[in-house]
Amino acid sequence: MALAVAYPILAHAASSLGSRSLTLASVIVLAAATLGPPLLDGRRWAIAALPPAIAAFAGLVRLDAVAIVLFIPPILLNVWLAWLFGHTLTPGRVPLIERLVRLLQPPGLPFEAGVIGYARSLTRLWTSLFIVLGATNLVLALLATPQGLLASAGIRLPLGVRLETWSLFANVVNYLVVAAVFLAEFAYRRRRFPGRPYRNLLDFFRRTATVAPALAASFGRPADSLAKVVETELEVPADHPAFAGHFPGRPLLPAVALLDVVIEAAARHFGIDAPVAAMPHAKFTAPLVPGDRGCIRLTLRGNRVGFEVRRGEECVAQGQLEFRERKTGGP
Repeated sequence: MALAVAYPILAHAASSLGSRSLTLASVIVLAAATLGPPLLDGRRWAIAALPPAIAAFAGLVRLDAVAIVLFIPPILLNVWLAWLFGHTLTPGRVPLIERLVRLLQPPGLPFEAGVIGYARSLTRLWTSLFIVLGATNLVLALLATPQGLLASAGIRLPLGVRLETWSLFANVVNYLVVAAVFLAEFAYRRRRFPGRPYRNLLDFFRRTATVAPALAASFGRPADSLAKVVETELEVPADHPAFAGHFPGRPLLPAVALLDVVIEAAARHFGIDAPVAAMPHAKFTAPLVPGDRGCIRLTLRGNRVGFEVRRGEECVAQGQLEFRERKTGGP
């Protein structure tokens, strides 16, 4: 961690001052931060990568082209982060931040209404941000003068940016933007979801570090082994046709009508295009009346969808639906 923090500071100083010694030091620190931990763990790929890395470094020193290496980390880091967040948004996968939310949630404590949908939207936000930052770093690296990627290849540019400008964005502004977005989002999240199971920012980091191994392990599991959770709002319209005969003078929403709403929500959010084959269990504990509002929480695992309907803190219905087959094409 210390090496990772030291690298952008050294890299910016090297680029701003045009110092060859600082440039060499930056590349050495980068290599140590990248290969050091796996080498200490005895990873074979790191041991195999060490000789080529040393040979490449020696070749760049001989060609006096070590500075080119400094352009690569800001681009690759943002590309990797965009992939890390973005690939979990593909059909059949659980969004990265939703995985974290589920791991942080204490057992038996229901999710706040809307928190699962928010986690998916937040995963999209971070994916988009890292794409923008990666693209910006790439463009600035290409246009930087006098030692940018295109200039080093001998391509003359009618438009360029100073090397110091690239370095300021890549090694300083890039990280400040990420920190500012995180802090602003955290403050908003605390206001919107006051029941989150962490007291403050430090407690959030502590709890996240605790579940980090489980979060990393989740990437190696088959998609169907991970439950996919979605929450959607429920509103019972006063003019629902079922109220006409159920019951005159005391309208109540029939259980079958509520099941229709649940099945429609599952089909919409999970992209399920198949009939319900079975309902292993279902329990309806309270009636819904015209104008009631609440939320439906759906949990997809394989070809089964668990559901829970809540009106405020009260559980109205819960159960499980089993679909004959499943085609995923939802969000």
